[in-house]
Amino acid sequence: MLPVIMAEGAFSFSQLSWIASGNYAGYLAGSLLFSFGAFHQPSRLRPFLLVSALASGLLILAMAWLPPFILVLLIRFLAGVASAGMLIFGSTLIMQHTRHPFVLAALFSGVGIGIALGNEYVLAGLHFAFSSQTLWQGAGALSGMMLIALTLLMPSKKHAIAPMPLAKTEQQIMSWWLLAILYGLAGFGYIIVATYLPLMAKDAGSPLLTAHLWTLVGLSIVPGCFGWLWAAKRWGALPCLTANLLVQAISVLLTLASDSPLLLIISSIGFGGTFMGTTSLVMTIARQLSVPGNLNLLGFVTLIYGIGQILGPALTSMLGNGTSALAGATLCGAAALFIAALISTVQLFKLQVVTS
Repeated sequence: MLPVIMAEGAFSFSQLSWIASGNYAGYLAGSLLFSFGAFHQPSRLRPFLLVSALASGLLILAMAWLPPFILVLLIRFLAGVASAGMLIFGSTLIMQHTRHPFVLAALFSGVGIGIALGNEYVLAGLHFAFSSQTLWQGAGALSGMMLIALTLLMPSKKHAIAPMPLAKTEQQIMSWWLLAILYGLAGFGYIIVATYLPLMAKDAGSPLLTAHLWTLVGLSIVPGCFGWLWAAKRWGALPCLTANLLVQAISVLLTLASDSPLLLIISSIGFGGTFMGTTSLVMTIARQLSVPGNLNLLGFVTLIYGIGQILGPALTSMLGNGTSALAGATLCGAAALFIAALISTVQLFKLQVVTS
């Protein structure tokens, strides 16, 4: 929706960047809020998931009334909180009913399917000359339909399985604080392309490619979720995380070649196939590490990742408007991913020395 809103002139590039940061800040706040144990009592998961889904749909509808900038900032912040609730309560509910790895991969693949369908929905609306207001209204109606489907497909409480404790290994593959830094860098590195790719692709010389590039990213997420999971079981999570971050960094760099359709396609496939994989690999490693006191490492690394997500669009806004700001921010994002890959590589080398 960002290019549509920008084309209508309702908000400036800088304002849209702050709106994006507000949405990520809401996701961060929701992640922190919903990490408290009071939200995870089995009897509360289903109602909290449904309330989060309902709130998400209503907040989408609220965007259709074209509120002023401050209200949009608040709406998108609250939408981020609702999104965090849907992911946290949904994933927790699923993990209470199965530990099959491919079911969990399917859950994260839903992000990719949603991206692809959402992009095609916007393109279809633009084909019929719908305004952003109409598109928001339609998206709100679709959210209502999906809420009904979610209610009907909710798993039964009687099929829940016993919780599994976090797995700890004697050989620590890296320090918990290094993993947090690595994940924060990854959050900063990917979010700039994730936010601005449709704008970056405008110089590709192919309107068809530009329009469907985000769909390609979404479709690439699906095999990526399953592929990184399979690779981690075969070669280990840390080697796969190193490869994942390197591929992602190169893919982010390739988006700077926005005048080359082929490089943009390669970049989109590489980017889509890695950034959700980063999350699954980091979570796998986090469950194996010892932490001081009662620190919830899964929640802590999510916090640091969220801070990285907020800083990306904020930096882009501070760098200015248009192509030059995007290029500078993209270079910073790629550098962050390369540093994260370097951290992972050093830890992998140390682990190999210790075990050899």
